[in-house]
Amino acid sequence: MLGAPNSSFTAKEVAKGEVKDIVWHDKAPEGKVDLVVDLNFRMDTSTLYSDIVLPAATWYEKSDLNTTDMHSFVNCMDAAVPPSWESKSDWKIFGMIAKKVSELSEKHLPNPVKDVIAAPLLHDTPGEIAQRSVLDWKLGECEPIPGKTMPNLAIVERDYPNIYNKFMSLGPEIGHLGAHGNYYDAEDEHEKLLRELPTRSWNGKTCVDLEDEKVVADVILSLASETNGELAHRAFQKLEKRVGKPLAQISEGNREFRMKWEDVTQKPRRAISSPIWSGLMNNGRPYAPFTLNVEHGVPWRTLSGRQSLYLDHPYYGEFHEGLPTFKGKLNPALLDETEGETGLVLNFLTPHGKWGIHSTYRDNLRMLTLSRGGQAVWLNHLDAEGAGIEDNETVEMYNANGVVVCRTIVSARIPKGAAIMYHAPERTLNVKKSKKSGKRGGVHNSLSRIRLKPTLMLGGYAQSSYYFNYWGPTGVNRDSYVVVRKLK
Repeated sequence: MLGAPNSSFTAKEVAKGEVKDIVWHDKAPEGKVDLVVDLNFRMDTSTLYSDIVLPAATWYEKSDLNTTDMHSFVNCMDAAVPPSWESKSDWKIFGMIAKKVSELSEKHLPNPVKDVIAAPLLHDTPGEIAQRSVLDWKLGECEPIPGKTMPNLAIVERDYPNIYNKFMSLGPEIGHLGAHGNYYDAEDEHEKLLRELPTRSWNGKTCVDLEDEKVVADVILSLASETNGELAHRAFQKLEKRVGKPLAQISEGNREFRMKWEDVTQKPRRAISSPIWSGLMNNGRPYAPFTLNVEHGVPWRTLSGRQSLYLDHPYYGEFHEGLPTFKGKLNPALLDETEGETGLVLNFLTPHGKWGIHSTYRDNLRMLTLSRGGQAVWLNHLDAEGAGIEDNETVEMYNANGVVVCRTIVSARIPKGAAIMYHAPERTLNVKKSKKSGKRGGVHNSLSRIRLKPTLMLGGYAQSSYYFNYWGPTGVNRDSYVVVRKLK
Protein backbone atom coordinates (compact mmCIF):
# COMPACT_ATOMS: atom_id res chain seq x y z
CA MET A 1 0.00 0.00 0.00
CA LEU A 2 2.81 2.43 0.87
CA GLY A 3 5.20 1.42 -1.89
CA ALA A 4 7.93 0.95 0.69
CA PRO A 5 10.42 -1.97 0.68
CA ASN A 6 9.86 -4.91 3.01
CA SER A 7 12.07 -7.63 4.44
CA SER A 8 9.74 -10.62 4.07
CA PHE A 9 11.97 -13.56 3.29
CA THR A 10 10.34 -16.93 2.74
CA ALA A 11 6.78 -16.62 4.07
CA LYS A 12 4.61 -19.25 2.39
CA GLU A 13 1.00 -18.87 1.38
CA VAL A 14 -0.39 -21.97 3.05
CA ALA A 15 -3.96 -21.12 1.98
CA LYS A 16 -3.22 -22.03 -1.63
CA GLY A 17 -5.57 -24.79 -2.76
CA GLU A 18 -8.03 -24.07 0.05
CA VAL A 19 -9.50 -20.84 -1.32
CA LYS A 20 -12.85 -21.32 -3.07
CA ASP A 21 -14.70 -17.97 -2.99
CA ILE A 22 -12.10 -15.80 -4.75
CA VAL A 23 -9.53 -16.23 -7.51
CA TRP A 24 -6.10 -17.26 -6.24
CA HIS A 25 -3.06 -15.37 -7.53
CA ASP A 26 0.41 -16.87 -7.01
CA LYS A 27 1.89 -13.37 -6.96
CA ALA A 28 -0.07 -10.81 -4.99
CA PRO A 29 -0.37 -7.38 -6.62
CA GLU A 30 2.05 -4.75 -5.38
CA GLY A 31 1.74 -1.02 -5.66
CA LYS A 32 1.12 2.21 -3.86
CA VAL A 33 -2.04 4.17 -3.21
CA ASP A 34 -2.13 7.43 -5.12
CA LEU A 35 -2.18 9.67 -2.07
CA VAL A 36 -1.53 9.17 1.65
CA VAL A 37 -2.63 12.13 3.81
CA ASP A 38 -1.76 12.12 7.50
CA LEU A 39 -3.31 14.45 10.07
CA ASN A 40 -0.60 14.48 12.72
CA PHE A 41 1.12 16.76 15.20
CA ARG A 42 4.29 14.65 15.41
CA MET A 43 6.93 13.65 12.90
CA ASP A 44 6.41 9.97 13.66
CA THR A 45 6.59 6.80 11.58
CA SER A 46 3.22 7.41 9.87
CA THR A 47 4.32 10.80 8.59
CA LEU A 48 7.46 9.31 7.04
CA TYR A 49 5.31 7.26 4.66
CA SER A 50 2.82 10.04 3.89
CA ASP A 51 2.62 12.27 0.83
CA ILE A 52 0.95 15.14 2.70
CA VAL A 53 1.14 15.83 6.43
CA LEU A 54 -1.54 18.18 7.73
CA PRO A 55 -0.37 20.09 10.83
CA ALA A 56 -2.77 19.18 13.62
CA ALA A 57 -3.07 21.11 16.85
CA THR A 58 -1.86 19.30 19.96
CA TRP A 59 -3.99 18.45 22.97
CA TYR A 60 -3.13 21.80 24.57
CA GLU A 61 -3.96 23.90 21.49
CA LYS A 62 -7.59 22.90 20.89
CA SER A 63 -10.90 22.42 22.68
CA ASP A 64 -12.18 18.86 22.83
CA LEU A 65 -13.85 16.27 25.06
CA ASN A 66 -12.15 13.14 26.33
CA THR A 67 -13.96 10.09 27.68
CA THR A 68 -13.15 6.39 27.89
CA ASP A 69 -14.76 3.19 29.12
CA MET A 70 -11.80 2.82 31.50
CA HIS A 71 -13.25 5.36 33.94
CA SER A 72 -16.47 7.29 34.52
CA PHE A 73 -15.26 10.88 34.13
CA VAL A 74 -15.64 13.43 31.33
CA ASN A 75 -12.50 15.52 30.80
CA CYS A 76 -11.86 18.49 28.59
CA MET A 77 -8.85 19.37 26.49
CA ASP A 78 -9.05 23.14 26.40
CA ALA A 79 -6.65 25.34 24.49
CA ALA A 80 -3.96 26.73 26.80
CA VAL A 81 -2.24 28.41 23.83
CA PRO A 82 -3.33 28.98 20.21
CA PRO A 83 -2.22 26.44 17.58
CA SER A 84 1.32 27.01 16.32
CA TRP A 85 1.98 28.35 12.81
CA GLU A 86 -0.46 26.78 10.32
CA SER A 87 -1.67 23.96 12.58
CA LYS A 88 -5.40 23.63 13.23
CA SER A 89 -7.70 21.43 15.30
CA ASP A 90 -8.83 18.10 13.86
CA TRP A 91 -12.40 19.40 13.64
CA LYS A 92 -11.39 22.47 11.61
CA ILE A 93 -9.20 20.39 9.27
CA PHE A 94 -11.99 17.88 8.61
CA GLY A 95 -14.33 20.80 7.97
CA MET A 96 -11.95 22.40 5.49
CA ILE A 97 -11.53 19.12 3.62
CA ALA A 98 -15.32 18.68 3.51
CA LYS A 99 -15.70 22.23 2.18
CA LYS A 100 -13.19 21.67 -0.61
CA VAL A 101 -14.79 18.35 -1.60
CA SER A 102 -18.17 20.10 -1.79
CA GLU A 103 -16.71 22.82 -4.02
CA LEU A 104 -15.17 20.27 -6.40
CA SER A 105 -18.35 18.21 -6.43
CA GLU A 106 -20.29 21.10 -7.96
CA LYS A 107 -18.45 20.28 -11.19
CA HIS A 108 -17.77 16.55 -10.95
CA LEU A 109 -20.72 15.14 -8.93
CA PRO A 110 -23.39 17.85 -9.04
CA ASN A 111 -26.42 15.58 -8.55
CA PRO A 112 -27.29 13.22 -5.67
CA VAL A 113 -26.15 9.61 -6.17
CA LYS A 114 -27.86 6.50 -4.84
CA ASP A 115 -25.67 3.95 -3.07
CA VAL A 116 -26.27 0.52 -1.53
CA ILE A 117 -24.85 -0.16 1.93
CA ALA A 118 -24.36 -3.65 3.35
CA ALA A 119 -24.55 -3.63 7.16
CA PRO A 120 -23.76 -6.65 9.37
CA LEU A 121 -26.27 -8.47 11.58
CA LEU A 122 -25.60 -6.35 14.65
CA HIS A 123 -25.56 -7.27 18.31
CA ASP A 124 -28.57 -5.89 20.24
CA THR A 125 -30.80 -5.94 17.14
CA PRO A 126 -33.32 -8.56 15.91
CA GLY A 127 -30.67 -9.71 13.45
CA GLU A 128 -28.63 -11.22 16.27
CA ILE A 129 -31.03 -14.16 16.55
CA ALA A 130 -31.68 -14.49 12.82
CA GLN A 131 -29.49 -17.53 12.17
CA ARG A 132 -30.10 -20.79 14.02
CA SER A 133 -27.64 -22.62 11.77
CA VAL A 134 -24.84 -21.73 9.40
CA LEU A 135 -26.25 -21.70 5.87
CA ASP A 136 -24.74 -19.95 2.85
CA TRP A 137 -27.20 -18.42 0.39
CA LYS A 138 -24.42 -18.12 -2.21
CA LEU A 139 -24.24 -21.94 -2.30
CA GLY A 140 -27.99 -22.30 -2.60
CA GLU A 141 -28.37 -23.60 0.97
CA CYS A 142 -31.02 -20.99 1.80
CA GLU A 143 -32.84 -18.00 0.37
CA PRO A 144 -30.94 -14.67 0.35
CA ILE A 145 -32.95 -12.60 2.84
CA PRO A 146 -31.39 -9.25 3.88
CA GLY A 147 -31.15 -8.97 7.66
CA LYS A 148 -31.62 -12.71 8.16
CA THR A 149 -29.49 -14.94 5.93
CA MET A 150 -27.29 -12.13 4.62
CA PRO A 151 -26.30 -8.60 5.68
CA ASN A 152 -28.87 -5.83 5.89
CA LEU A 153 -29.09 -3.76 2.72
CA ALA A 154 -29.93 -0.06 2.74
CA ILE A 155 -30.15 2.52 -0.02
CA VAL A 156 -28.61 5.88 0.86
CA GLU A 157 -28.26 9.11 -1.05
CA ARG A 158 -24.85 10.73 -1.48
CA ASP A 159 -25.20 14.48 -1.91
CA TYR A 160 -21.58 15.44 -2.49
CA PRO A 161 -22.02 19.20 -3.05
CA ASN A 162 -23.62 19.37 0.42
CA ILE A 163 -21.03 17.31 2.32
CA TYR A 164 -19.77 20.45 4.04
CA ASN A 165 -23.28 21.59 4.99
CA LYS A 166 -24.05 18.14 6.38
CA PHE A 167 -20.77 17.98 8.27
CA MET A 168 -21.46 21.33 9.91
CA SER A 169 -25.13 20.59 10.72
CA LEU A 170 -26.81 18.58 13.47
CA GLY A 171 -29.07 16.15 11.60
CA PRO A 172 -32.86 16.30 11.94
CA GLU A 173 -33.16 12.70 13.22
CA ILE A 174 -30.87 13.29 16.20
CA GLY A 175 -33.86 13.24 18.53
CA HIS A 176 -33.99 9.42 18.41
CA LEU A 177 -30.92 8.03 20.15
CA GLY A 178 -29.58 4.89 21.77
CA ALA A 179 -26.88 2.22 21.89
CA HIS A 180 -26.44 -1.37 23.05
CA GLY A 181 -30.12 -2.06 22.54
CA ASN A 182 -31.27 0.82 24.79
CA TYR A 183 -33.11 3.79 23.26
CA TYR A 184 -34.55 7.13 24.32
CA ASP A 185 -36.29 10.12 22.76
CA ALA A 186 -34.58 13.51 22.82
CA GLU A 187 -36.61 15.55 20.33
CA ASP A 188 -37.45 18.21 22.93
CA GLU A 189 -33.75 18.51 23.79
CA HIS A 190 -32.99 18.90 20.09
CA GLU A 191 -35.57 21.69 19.78
CA LYS A 192 -34.04 23.41 22.79
CA LEU A 193 -30.61 23.31 21.13
CA LEU A 194 -32.11 24.86 17.99
CA ARG A 195 -33.39 27.76 20.11
CA GLU A 196 -30.23 28.31 22.16
CA LEU A 197 -27.29 27.53 19.86
CA PRO A 198 -26.11 29.05 16.55
CA THR A 199 -27.89 27.68 13.49
CA ARG A 200 -27.28 27.40 9.74
CA SER A 201 -29.88 27.08 6.98
CA TRP A 202 -29.56 25.29 3.65
CA ASN A 203 -31.95 23.47 1.29
CA GLY A 204 -34.87 24.90 3.25
CA LYS A 205 -33.68 23.32 6.54
CA THR A 206 -32.42 24.99 9.72
CA CYS A 207 -29.94 23.02 11.82
CA VAL A 208 -27.67 23.58 14.80
CA ASP A 209 -24.39 24.95 13.44
CA LEU A 210 -21.43 22.72 14.40
CA GLU A 211 -18.57 24.90 13.18
CA ASP A 212 -17.39 25.79 16.70
CA GLU A 213 -15.82 22.85 18.59
CA LYS A 214 -17.23 24.09 21.89
CA VAL A 215 -20.74 24.03 20.45
CA VAL A 216 -20.12 20.45 19.30
CA ALA A 217 -19.05 19.54 22.85
CA ASP A 218 -22.23 21.08 24.31
CA VAL A 219 -24.38 19.21 21.77
CA ILE A 220 -22.77 15.88 22.74
CA LEU A 221 -23.19 16.55 26.46
CA SER A 222 -26.80 17.68 26.00
CA LEU A 223 -27.84 14.55 24.08
CA ALA A 224 -25.93 11.83 25.97
CA SER A 225 -27.81 9.94 28.67
CA GLU A 226 -24.62 9.85 30.76
CA THR A 227 -24.55 13.66 31.00
CA ASN A 228 -28.27 14.55 30.81
CA GLY A 229 -30.30 13.21 33.73
CA GLU A 230 -33.71 13.50 32.03
CA LEU A 231 -32.53 11.46 29.05
CA ALA A 232 -31.05 8.84 31.38
CA HIS A 233 -34.43 8.62 33.13
CA ARG A 234 -36.25 8.12 29.82
CA ALA A 235 -33.80 5.41 28.83
CA PHE A 236 -34.40 3.57 32.12
CA GLN A 237 -38.16 3.92 31.64
CA LYS A 238 -37.92 2.33 28.18
CA LEU A 239 -35.73 -0.47 29.48
CA GLU A 240 -38.05 -1.28 32.38
CA LYS A 241 -40.97 -1.68 29.98
CA ARG A 242 -38.93 -4.04 27.86
CA VAL A 243 -37.63 -6.27 30.64
CA GLY A 244 -40.57 -6.01 33.05
CA LYS A 245 -38.47 -4.82 36.00
CA PRO A 246 -38.76 -1.55 37.99
CA LEU A 247 -35.74 0.55 36.96
CA ALA A 248 -36.79 4.21 36.72
CA GLN A 249 -36.03 4.74 40.41
CA ILE A 250 -32.32 4.43 39.60
CA SER A 251 -32.34 7.74 37.72
CA GLU A 252 -35.14 9.55 39.55
CA GLY A 253 -32.75 11.59 41.69
CA ASN A 254 -30.65 12.69 38.69
CA ARG A 255 -33.40 14.06 36.42
CA GLU A 256 -32.24 17.66 36.88
CA PHE A 257 -28.57 16.80 36.27
CA ARG A 258 -26.96 18.50 33.25
CA MET A 259 -23.33 18.66 32.23
CA LYS A 260 -22.08 21.48 30.00
CA TRP A 261 -18.80 22.40 28.35
CA GLU A 262 -18.14 25.13 30.90
CA ASP A 263 -18.55 22.57 33.69
CA VAL A 264 -15.81 20.25 32.41
CA THR A 265 -13.43 23.16 31.82
CA GLN A 266 -13.41 23.71 35.60
CA LYS A 267 -12.56 20.12 36.53
CA PRO A 268 -13.28 16.55 35.39
CA ARG A 269 -16.97 15.73 35.91
CA ARG A 270 -18.39 12.34 36.68
CA ALA A 271 -21.06 10.82 34.48
CA ILE A 272 -24.32 9.46 35.92
CA SER A 273 -25.87 6.01 35.73
CA SER A 274 -27.31 5.13 32.33
CA PRO A 275 -28.71 1.84 30.97
CA ILE A 276 -26.32 2.21 28.03
CA TRP A 277 -23.73 0.87 30.50
CA SER A 278 -24.15 -2.06 32.87
CA GLY A 279 -22.54 -0.37 35.88
CA LEU A 280 -24.31 1.89 38.38
CA MET A 281 -22.66 5.00 39.86
CA ASN A 282 -25.29 6.53 42.15
CA ASN A 283 -24.13 8.32 45.33
CA GLY A 284 -20.46 8.25 44.36
CA ARG A 285 -20.37 4.51 43.91
CA PRO A 286 -17.29 3.29 41.96
CA TYR A 287 -18.15 1.94 38.53
CA ALA A 288 -18.36 -1.83 38.35
CA PRO A 289 -19.77 -3.64 35.31
CA PHE A 290 -22.95 -5.77 35.44
CA THR A 291 -24.29 -4.30 38.69
CA LEU A 292 -27.45 -3.39 36.74
CA ASN A 293 -27.87 -7.06 35.82
CA VAL A 294 -27.02 -8.53 39.22
CA GLU A 295 -28.91 -6.13 41.48
CA HIS A 296 -31.95 -5.33 39.32
CA GLY A 297 -32.47 -8.51 37.33
CA VAL A 298 -31.86 -7.00 33.90
CA PRO A 299 -31.04 -9.88 31.52
CA TRP A 300 -27.53 -10.19 30.19
CA ARG A 301 -27.24 -9.42 26.47
CA THR A 302 -26.80 -13.09 25.57
CA LEU A 303 -28.86 -15.78 23.85
CA SER A 304 -30.24 -17.02 27.17
CA GLY A 305 -30.29 -13.70 29.02
CA ARG A 306 -27.90 -15.22 31.55
CA GLN A 307 -24.15 -15.31 31.90
CA SER A 308 -23.01 -17.79 29.28
CA LEU A 309 -20.32 -20.37 29.86
CA TYR A 310 -21.27 -22.83 27.14
CA LEU A 311 -21.51 -21.71 23.50
CA ASP A 312 -23.52 -24.07 21.33
CA HIS A 313 -22.74 -22.50 17.97
CA PRO A 314 -21.60 -25.21 15.51
CA TYR A 315 -18.31 -23.41 14.82
CA TYR A 316 -17.37 -23.60 18.50
CA GLY A 317 -18.32 -27.25 18.56
CA GLU A 318 -16.20 -28.01 15.53
CA PHE A 319 -13.16 -26.42 17.15
CA HIS A 320 -13.88 -27.99 20.57
CA GLU A 321 -14.25 -24.59 22.22
CA GLY A 322 -17.86 -24.72 23.39
CA LEU A 323 -16.53 -24.41 26.93
CA PRO A 324 -13.56 -22.28 28.03
CA THR A 325 -10.61 -24.21 26.67
CA PHE A 326 -6.90 -23.80 27.28
CA LYS A 327 -4.86 -24.13 24.13
CA GLY A 328 -1.13 -23.92 24.58
CA LYS A 329 1.20 -22.27 22.11
CA LEU A 330 1.64 -24.05 18.82
CA ASN A 331 4.68 -26.15 18.06
CA PRO A 332 6.99 -24.08 15.82
CA ALA A 333 7.18 -27.07 13.46
CA LEU A 334 3.49 -26.56 12.60
CA LEU A 335 4.24 -23.11 11.21
CA ASP A 336 6.46 -22.06 8.34
CA GLU A 337 8.16 -19.15 10.08
CA THR A 338 11.40 -20.65 11.44
CA GLU A 339 11.68 -23.74 9.24
CA GLY A 340 15.25 -25.06 9.08
CA GLU A 341 16.56 -22.51 11.60
CA THR A 342 18.67 -23.41 14.62
CA GLY A 343 19.62 -21.43 17.68
CA LEU A 344 17.36 -19.56 20.08
CA VAL A 345 13.78 -19.92 18.75
CA LEU A 346 11.20 -18.14 20.91
CA ASN A 347 7.44 -17.50 20.94
CA PHE A 348 7.06 -13.84 19.93
CA LEU A 349 4.52 -11.77 21.91
CA THR A 350 3.61 -8.08 21.45
CA PRO A 351 1.70 -6.65 24.47
CA HIS A 352 0.36 -3.11 24.66
CA GLY A 353 2.99 -0.38 24.58
CA LYS A 354 5.06 0.90 27.49
CA TRP A 355 6.93 4.19 27.95
CA GLY A 356 4.48 6.29 26.00
CA ILE A 357 0.83 7.24 25.60
CA HIS A 358 0.10 4.46 23.14
CA SER A 359 2.46 5.53 20.34
CA THR A 360 2.45 9.19 21.36
CA TYR A 361 5.35 11.01 23.01
CA ARG A 362 7.46 7.86 23.10
CA ASP A 363 10.42 9.87 21.83
CA ASN A 364 10.70 12.45 24.62
CA LEU A 365 13.71 12.30 26.93
CA ARG A 366 11.89 10.85 29.94
CA MET A 367 10.36 7.99 27.94
CA LEU A 368 13.61 7.30 26.10
CA THR A 369 15.46 7.11 29.41
CA LEU A 370 13.04 4.49 30.69
CA SER A 371 13.04 2.46 27.47
CA ARG A 372 16.76 2.13 26.72
CA GLY A 373 16.49 4.76 23.99
CA GLY A 374 14.55 2.86 21.35
CA GLN A 375 13.13 -0.55 20.54
CA ALA A 376 13.84 -3.38 22.95
CA VAL A 377 12.95 -7.05 23.35
CA TRP A 378 12.53 -8.72 26.75
CA LEU A 379 14.15 -12.15 27.16
CA ASN A 380 14.21 -14.68 29.95
CA HIS A 381 17.59 -14.69 31.70
CA LEU A 382 18.14 -18.41 31.16
CA ASP A 383 17.25 -18.22 27.47
CA ALA A 384 19.63 -15.29 27.05
CA GLU A 385 22.43 -17.00 28.96
CA GLY A 386 22.14 -20.14 26.83
CA ALA A 387 22.50 -18.06 23.66
CA GLY A 388 25.34 -15.93 25.03
CA ILE A 389 23.23 -12.78 24.95
CA GLU A 390 23.74 -10.12 27.61
CA ASP A 391 21.46 -7.39 28.89
CA ASN A 392 21.30 -4.27 26.68
CA GLU A 393 23.06 -6.07 23.83
CA THR A 394 21.91 -5.47 20.25
CA VAL A 395 20.25 -8.51 18.69
CA GLU A 396 18.65 -9.45 15.41
CA MET A 397 15.27 -11.19 15.49
CA TYR A 398 13.93 -12.69 12.30
CA ASN A 399 11.58 -15.24 10.81
CA ALA A 400 9.95 -15.82 7.43
CA ASN A 401 7.85 -12.65 7.88
CA GLY A 402 10.58 -10.09 8.48
CA VAL A 403 13.39 -8.85 10.70
CA VAL A 404 13.84 -6.56 13.72
CA VAL A 405 17.07 -5.16 15.18
CA CYS A 406 16.88 -3.88 18.76
CA ARG A 407 18.38 -3.96 22.26
CA THR A 408 17.69 -6.64 24.85
CA ILE A 409 16.24 -6.39 28.32
CA VAL A 410 17.12 -9.61 30.15
CA SER A 411 14.83 -10.40 33.08
CA ALA A 412 13.73 -13.34 35.22
CA ARG A 413 10.19 -11.94 35.00
CA ILE A 414 9.85 -13.15 31.41
CA PRO A 415 8.61 -16.75 30.93
CA LYS A 416 11.15 -19.11 29.47
CA GLY A 417 10.60 -19.60 25.76
CA ALA A 418 9.09 -16.15 25.15
CA ALA A 419 10.34 -12.97 23.48
CA ILE A 420 8.25 -9.94 24.43
CA MET A 421 8.31 -6.70 22.45
CA TYR A 422 5.92 -3.95 23.50
CA HIS A 423 4.06 -2.59 20.54
CA ALA A 424 3.92 0.80 18.82
CA PRO A 425 7.61 1.79 18.78
CA GLU A 426 8.74 4.36 16.25
CA ARG A 427 10.98 3.55 13.31
CA THR A 428 12.65 6.90 13.91
CA LEU A 429 14.49 5.82 17.06
CA ASN A 430 17.81 3.97 16.98
CA VAL A 431 16.89 1.40 14.29
CA LYS A 432 20.06 -0.32 13.14
CA LYS A 433 20.66 -2.20 9.90
CA SER A 434 20.05 -5.93 9.75
CA LYS A 435 22.86 -8.24 8.64
CA LYS A 436 20.29 -10.64 7.20
CA SER A 437 18.36 -8.18 5.02
CA GLY A 438 20.87 -5.39 4.53
CA LYS A 439 18.11 -2.92 5.40
CA ARG A 440 17.11 -1.20 8.61
CA GLY A 441 15.17 -3.44 10.94
CA GLY A 442 11.41 -3.22 11.24
CA VAL A 443 9.03 -2.91 14.17
CA HIS A 444 7.00 -5.44 16.18
CA ASN A 445 4.55 -6.03 13.32
CA SER A 446 7.39 -7.01 11.00
CA LEU A 447 7.64 -10.44 12.66
CA SER A 448 3.98 -11.31 13.08
CA ARG A 449 1.38 -12.35 10.55
CA ILE A 450 -2.38 -11.88 10.69
CA ARG A 451 -4.15 -15.20 10.95
CA LEU A 452 -7.94 -15.14 11.13
CA LYS A 453 -9.56 -17.52 13.59
CA PRO A 454 -12.84 -19.02 12.28
CA THR A 455 -14.64 -18.83 15.63
CA LEU A 456 -14.17 -15.04 15.60
CA MET A 457 -15.81 -14.74 12.18
CA LEU A 458 -19.26 -16.08 13.06
CA GLY A 459 -22.17 -13.68 13.39
CA GLY A 460 -25.92 -13.34 13.62
CA TYR A 461 -25.84 -15.42 16.78
CA ALA A 462 -26.76 -13.52 19.96
CA GLN A 463 -23.69 -12.19 21.80
CA SER A 464 -21.51 -13.49 18.97
CA SER A 465 -22.85 -10.84 16.59
CA TYR A 466 -20.80 -8.04 15.16
CA TYR A 467 -20.49 -4.74 16.98
CA PHE A 468 -17.70 -2.26 16.38
CA ASN A 469 -14.83 -2.66 18.86
CA TYR A 470 -16.74 -5.39 20.74
CA TRP A 471 -17.06 -8.45 18.52
CA GLY A 472 -15.65 -9.23 15.10
CA PRO A 473 -12.75 -10.91 13.31
CA THR A 474 -9.41 -9.95 14.84
CA GLY A 475 -5.89 -10.63 13.69
CA VAL A 476 -4.57 -13.55 15.73
CA ASN A 477 -0.91 -12.57 15.78
CA ARG A 478 0.35 -14.34 18.89
CA ASP A 479 1.18 -17.67 17.25
CA SER A 480 4.52 -16.45 15.86
CA TYR A 481 8.06 -17.64 16.45
CA VAL A 482 11.34 -15.82 15.94
CA VAL A 483 15.03 -16.63 15.87
CA VAL A 484 17.08 -14.39 18.19
CA ARG A 485 20.81 -13.94 17.65
CA LYS A 486 23.50 -11.40 18.37
CA LEU A 487 23.99 -8.70 15.76
CA LYS A 488 27.56 -9.48 14.74
